[in-house]
Amino acid sequence: MRERFTRLKILAIVLIIFTAFTVSGCVTKGGTGDQAKTITVTDMEGRSVTVKVPVERIVLMESSKIQELAAIDGVAIADKIVGWDNELKVYAGDGYVKLVEKCPNLADVPDVGSLEDNTFSVEKVIELNPDVVIMHNLEFMWYGDATKEALTKLKQAGIPVVFVDFYMEPMTNSTKSMLLLGHILGKEQRAKDIVDFYDQHIDAVYSRLAKSNGLKPSVYLEAGYTGPETYGITEGDVGWGSIVKKAGGNNIAEPLLGNTSKAISPEYLIKQSPDIIILAGRNWSTPGSIRMGYTSTAADTKSTMDAYIARPGWNTTNAVKNHKVYGIYHGYCFSIYNFVALETFAKWFYPEEFKDIDPNSTIREYHEKFMPIEYGGTFMYSYY
Repeated sequence: MRERFTRLKILAIVLIIFTAFTVSGCVTKGGTGDQAKTITVTDMEGRSVTVKVPVERIVLMESSKIQELAAIDGVAIADKIVGWDNELKVYAGDGYVKLVEKCPNLADVPDVGSLEDNTFSVEKVIELNPDVVIMHNLEFMWYGDATKEALTKLKQAGIPVVFVDFYMEPMTNSTKSMLLLGHILGKEQRAKDIVDFYDQHIDAVYSRLAKSNGLKPSVYLEAGYTGPETYGITEGDVGWGSIVKKAGGNNIAEPLLGNTSKAISPEYLIKQSPDIIILAGRNWSTPGSIRMGYTSTAADTKSTMDAYIARPGWNTTNAVKNHKVYGIYHGYCFSIYNFVALETFAKWFYPEEFKDIDPNSTIREYHEKFMPIEYGGTFMYSYY
């Protein structure tokens, strides 16, 4: 009888332990005591990816995407970036400085190399033990072979990769990408709030355009990166080209480029004589490049645009003759900020229909609501 009671007591203890283990879940590797949870998401390349959530260790390729992550997760994101490439420092040093002022530990994030110059190191990524590597699918377009090779090696190492898209189909996939990032960060409501703000502004543009009976202006947009002596990249129906179309403009490059990006000839531009010319600037270090961003003044932007306007034959174009030449921050081409570019383009293309719209107020409000850094500098500019 006593032996039977002892066996029952042991069985009861085992059942209690089993029940407690079942309710609490498995402990994550590393002994944090948190519940282990994985989700399977479909990324912006259409890939099914299983990720441990919420992610706490991130390697970020195309590091300017820290802007989107910071909008969702605030300053806390700085503790989660364990590695990145040098894209933010090289092409948007103004944004890098602003973010490091707010989150000094970002200055110590290890550089894992770049897909652009084939210095990306899978070995460094493995050492950093990330929960996920975040990439932008434009990296397939610009650095296809290097991106495919990196993806293969990361898969072999068991490290999940999630692709976002703010470029190939910017006005469709930007919000999907934000919701995806919010999901893996465990910040779904915050991401939804951002998407709601975004949708509110683009829907207002679309509804006004639907009522407009004006002729669509012809538009040329060039990245002012190489200096005025050489024509820079323009886009077909991707990136800037897609945004121009959504804003009610006819992109003169699309018939030539389709959904690709490259420079067009000066002869073609002058022959087309676009109604509007937009030059994209950034905090680039290349001589003669157009300067825009958090640390640039309107005078900086104008002085660096001067030589572009003075190119041979430009004085014969409708845009220059009618004083319709503008500057836009190039980073808006592949970021959540493309909704501000859409609003800005619509105002430039149809000034009467959008005369009460102030894109500067829109982007300032976005910063106040969602960004850990203050808005300031020059991001959109009318040359004349």
